[in-house]
Amino acid sequence: MIAATSRRDWRLWALRFGVAVAVTLLALDLVRLIATGLRAVHYAYDLDYGEGIVWQQMINIVAGAGYAPLGVFPAIVYHYPPVYHVVVGAVAQAFGSDGLATGRIVSLLSTLVSIGLVGRLAFAMIPAQEPRRVRLLAAAIAGGCLALSPPILHWSSLMRVDMLAGAFSLAGLALTPGAATRPLRLALAALCFVLAIYTKQTSIAAPAVAFVALWLARPRAAWTLLGWCAALGLGILAALSVMSHGGFLRHTLLYNLNRPDLSRAQIVAFAILVHISILTIAALGVVAVCRNLRSPTVAALRLKLAADPGAFAALLMLAFLVLKTAMLPTILKSGSNDNYLIEWLYAAVAFVGIGVVPLVEAVFTGSRRPSLLLVAMMAVGVPIQAYHILVAGTPNDLSRSYAPVVERIARSTRPVVSDDMVLLIRGGQPVRWEPAIAAELGHAGLYDEAGFARLVRAGKFGFFATVGDRGDRLYDERYNPVVADAIDAAYPRRERYHDLVLHLPR
Repeated sequence: MIAATSRRDWRLWALRFGVAVAVTLLALDLVRLIATGLRAVHYAYDLDYGEGIVWQQMINIVAGAGYAPLGVFPAIVYHYPPVYHVVVGAVAQAFGSDGLATGRIVSLLSTLVSIGLVGRLAFAMIPAQEPRRVRLLAAAIAGGCLALSPPILHWSSLMRVDMLAGAFSLAGLALTPGAATRPLRLALAALCFVLAIYTKQTSIAAPAVAFVALWLARPRAAWTLLGWCAALGLGILAALSVMSHGGFLRHTLLYNLNRPDLSRAQIVAFAILVHISILTIAALGVVAVCRNLRSPTVAALRLKLAADPGAFAALLMLAFLVLKTAMLPTILKSGSNDNYLIEWLYAAVAFVGIGVVPLVEAVFTGSRRPSLLLVAMMAVGVPIQAYHILVAGTPNDLSRSYAPVVERIARSTRPVVSDDMVLLIRGGQPVRWEPAIAAELGHAGLYDEAGFARLVRAGKFGFFATVGDRGDRLYDERYNPVVADAIDAAYPRRERYHDLVLHLPR
């Protein structure tokens, strides 16, 4: 009897030690994410292809020149609605800060807010009968798992719209439980959803699942939410359409095209592999939620949702996860990246909170025995965390300087075209032509590539700076043959600088 008790005590303390190590590593992951983001804020050059064009879009939108008609040259497409650009522009103007640095700090702060909101949603999903300390620690583990995620770590450091859009979507979801009986909260949720959509137009999953969940629990509140979203959304759409003379819809819908690319499926496969322990624990949480929500009839489910805020929050996030999973095939197009997985990861990680409840309860009270699978996944997760903190480098190289290229751009009396569009702005030139979107629109017949090629052959440009050269995947995606042939003919000399190839005239 004494031996059995001693063995049980040893297992309990081993469990407590393991959870303490995991939580400590998650805290270090969060510190690493913040440190990486702050390093990026102080880096003057491009960390992602899209940063330069987003910066130029911000400059143009703030100046009132956004969503202008598409010409042969200049030819700038505005891929996204203007909320991120306006926020960054306002902050940069208020503090007199560099536009690129400001955009990155907005993304970092949005990421930290999102981590907190995922933890808040995880806390709301855990049944209220669980002790508060169990709920708090389980929710903290859920939110902390985002700091371990490579896509979150990478995109939190960039001047891109994704992190702000995700924060708005999560804020709307966090406001939805309890909003049925609080009109102001319902209006605030609608505002967050609309801001998310006008930050990134594909952010439709969060308002859709909020409507479904509210319709099941309190139909009147669902229609009120829809009314608020429609009024705000259509009002903003009308204003933007008038201000841009119809250009807003042309740019965000008609011009925002990509060719299918089935090879992008490997991004999803890689994400599943690197998050395997997190996703397995989340799957345990999904199973627990499905069991809790199981009801004999829809009417019984509605009664449960109306009476139990935890059940409502769980259904809300389950619907969010299902819809985001259904949207994963949208990644199968050229130019896509793992930013398409960010909201899916938010939805999945929220279920880690419920998944780890048996483990956390065992740590605090010893009254519950977690499954061997849960313990095994926690054990797998600890060395993965340790690897990311102690061995893996930052996702971007922040040591490169492109000052010589910037100086050449500044000296050029003719326009320069560059894949690294941040260099153009640093060199005092505006971004007048974006390679990737021109290639997509040219392939779709919406852009006069032949006309642009004639300008290239006539030597109207100072030089071209490309990532890679013909035969490389990125180059061939961004420069269709008609343009690539013109560059080869008129700019045959090559110089390499880091990852850039400078195409120079004869």
